[in-house]
Amino acid sequence: MGLGIEAQALWLLIIAAAVAMFTKYIRLPYTIALVVVGIVMGALDLLPQMLLTPELVFHIFLPILLFEAAFNIDILDLQKNARSIAMLALPGVLLATTVTAVVTYSGFQLWNVGPDFTWGHAFLFGAIVAATDPISVLALFKELGVIRRLSLIIEGESIFNDGVAVVLFGVLLGIAQGDDFNLFSAGRQFVASVVGGGGIGVLLGLAMAKIMSLVDDHLIEITLTTILAFSAYLLAEHLHISGVMAVIGAGLMTGNYGTRWAMSPTTRVSVSDFWEYAAFMVNSVLFLMIGIEVKIVHFGPLWVAVVLAVAAMICGRAAAVFCTAPLIGKVDKPLPGSWQGVLFWGGIRGAICMVLALSLPIDLPLRQLLMAMIFAVVIFTLLVQGLSIKIVLQKLGLIRGDSQQFYETRKGEIYALSRAQLELDQMVGRGLLSQSNYELLAPRLQDRVKELHMDLEEAAADHQNAVSEELQLAEERLLYAEKDGIKEAYLAGIISEKVMKKLLSQVDERLFSLETSKKKRGASTDPKESVR
Repeated sequence: MGLGIEAQALWLLIIAAAVAMFTKYIRLPYTIALVVVGIVMGALDLLPQMLLTPELVFHIFLPILLFEAAFNIDILDLQKNARSIAMLALPGVLLATTVTAVVTYSGFQLWNVGPDFTWGHAFLFGAIVAATDPISVLALFKELGVIRRLSLIIEGESIFNDGVAVVLFGVLLGIAQGDDFNLFSAGRQFVASVVGGGGIGVLLGLAMAKIMSLVDDHLIEITLTTILAFSAYLLAEHLHISGVMAVIGAGLMTGNYGTRWAMSPTTRVSVSDFWEYAAFMVNSVLFLMIGIEVKIVHFGPLWVAVVLAVAAMICGRAAAVFCTAPLIGKVDKPLPGSWQGVLFWGGIRGAICMVLALSLPIDLPLRQLLMAMIFAVVIFTLLVQGLSIKIVLQKLGLIRGDSQQFYETRKGEIYALSRAQLELDQMVGRGLLSQSNYELLAPRLQDRVKELHMDLEEAAADHQNAVSEELQLAEERLLYAEKDGIKEAYLAGIISEKVMKKLLSQVDERLFSLETSKKKRGASTDPKESVR
């Protein structure tokens, strides 16, 4: 007797929890361990019935993953790296798709693999494997203390290239199914879907932030963010624009403006914890199922196609990174060669590729072949690239030493204590703490902060580059704060619209000057020194 859906779901969660606990004691990324366990389960036929359906992964899992990822991105950090991310997420995806398709089709023709394999199939495969999912890589980055900008670029690229790849997949799927193709019409559809979806998401996110500002109840606000994530996706899809971009836009607005304007500190923590758990649960199920789903694919007779698929994916990713890097250097701070190497090898494929593979129509010609190729790429990137990325980081000298981690630890402690001091002041101001107890606790915090500042100054002598980056960051944040103050003054009726525009233009000129000077300094700095 087969297991019901409820029993399957329960067993998946039990196994995922067991794997998560086990990986605490071994040097293996959690997501990769899940895939390995899933492969074993599939080989032993321990879960014979498949739980995942295209509807489940697209309409339930995908909004959760994308909303949580966007929710946790600092929009100021995103703005600082927007040009780099945009180049990788748009031209990079298009280039990766094209190169992957050309290599795949050429290889199929050369080795006479799949005589019915068309350019439509090749481009469809290229679009699917263009979407990256570096969750295991980013977890390793956090553990090893890799430079924050590199982590942000990889994370930002992943979020936005998912949106671009999904839209591109939709266009190319129609072509593979025999729809008439017009380059201008397809391009217009692509742009409208991406821009329209993102715009809808931003508007819904801002509107929901306004609604959440009317309440202060973490349960209600968790519910409202859940409604937002799914409604943004469904509304955009109903309007035939990108639901993925809509969820990303909504998540960015909620995580940055909603948390700042509409949520108390307690609510903010509760909402963040809820989405962290939701993403953990979905990722656990998906990565476990990646391994389990392998059993339905017969790789043996298709080994030539599988090898070609992996080789084509590698060529496509190389083109996306190494061909766009010079363009990034012209519009943003240049990417050091070591960073390009990590971006290339760290482009892991995972959940999004699986979602797109599962959504291929049952009646699509050569569906089984495409599934085998996609699964092979996902397994290769997870098990080969995912397990070797630490070695790559070590060889490229991108893992921070103990002294750098000490420096960052002290910075983190000072930041945390500043928040504690703010909370202490608010408690006494609201009458939640007596003045005598305040006078008892406040000096303790102040003394600890002084000690940490002394440690920080000593450590800073060995990390002049980090100190310089801090200064640049502070200057940027102050300029953005000025812009916020100017807008608030206009809304309060203190200044006219004309004056507001004049003042904003002046601040923008200073921001541009700062960015230009940063770019020049980055270009004249040794690549290895620039990342330490």
